[in-house]
Amino acid sequence: MFANLKPRVLVVDDEPQMRSALQAALEPRADFLRTVASAHEALNAIESGEYDIVISDMYMPGASGLDLLNLAQQSHWDVAVILITGRPEVEEVVSAMRMHVSDFLFKPLKIETLTDSLDRTFHRLLSKREARDYRTSLETSLQRRTLDETALSYLETNYSATLNSLVAALDAREHETCAHSFRVRAYTAHLARLAGYPPSLLPQLENAALLHDIGKIAISDTILLKRGKLTDEEFLIMKQHTWLGQEILQKISFLQPAAKIIRHHHERFDGNGYPDGLAGEDIPLGARIFGFADTLDAMTSDRCYRAAPGVVAAREEIIRCTGKQFDPKLTEVFLKVSNETWNQIRQQVEDERFIETTAAYSAEAQVPLTPARVQEIVSRLA
Repeated sequence: MFANLKPRVLVVDDEPQMRSALQAALEPRADFLRTVASAHEALNAIESGEYDIVISDMYMPGASGLDLLNLAQQSHWDVAVILITGRPEVEEVVSAMRMHVSDFLFKPLKIETLTDSLDRTFHRLLSKREARDYRTSLETSLQRRTLDETALSYLETNYSATLNSLVAALDAREHETCAHSFRVRAYTAHLARLAGYPPSLLPQLENAALLHDIGKIAISDTILLKRGKLTDEEFLIMKQHTWLGQEILQKISFLQPAAKIIRHHHERFDGNGYPDGLAGEDIPLGARIFGFADTLDAMTSDRCYRAAPGVVAAREEIIRCTGKQFDPKLTEVFLKVSNETWNQIRQQVEDERFIETTAAYSAEAQVPLTPARVQEIVSRLA
């Protein structure tokens, strides 16, 4: 049935000689083949939907082949992934299998092994697509489409109302935290797009950035609103807002993907962060990107005890802490953005917030959103 079809193949490897060798071996069996040098370059290509099979080296600078496989699974890309490695580690092989890797090949590669894997993987992918298309055709009808459209409209409205309610709860507890959250969301989204973050995952990253401090609604006012330095005991309690935020969002189905990023938004690249002490690429990519936005906003915002150091100082701090607090690869991306661009993003957010606040004051008074009210909303949506 699939005898005359050939796959569209994307080869990902940081070594030029390996890319050339794979291209020479596979091109005769492919309808189309392209090679790229990094996982970041591969992301945009995969998102375009032009490929059937991705063949990636396991170990590369920056994001690894395993990261690429993880993103493919989370984003439900319609591609099969084959991983290649010369240094097989049991834990990583197991992780790849759990993420439904199509095949795992070990260097040195034989051409016969490589082509057999390609043919076998492509046949399985086509069979999977055929079964999926058949199931979809059975479910389609005018009545079903009408119901789906109605349900989608309801969900979108409900999702928006939920986000607004949670943000309002933050504002009720600590007004500056709310303003900070909107700015950090904008910075995070801008940096994520430049870093090649998958477009399909970007809305959840934005939700995580907006709600990263939602766990603070469970922190006592005596600690949350304290103007002086926190004691060691108070700081331990404050640190709980990371996993408290995760617990809150895990009860809301459409925000569950954001919950993991919220848990890890205070991790450090060197492993000295909290709550889990993750290091390097074990920290979710979204959380690593968020760290830049959080620092940028902290250093460009006035505090009761100091004036804002500014964007230039923020850039210097990020350079100084690269490899400790920040991912070096992402630092390179961050530093390519001009100071003027960051200032423009901040101004745009503040203008939008001013318009929204003015409209809210002119509308009818609403019932105050207390922490108890938020818990009620979360329980109803669980």
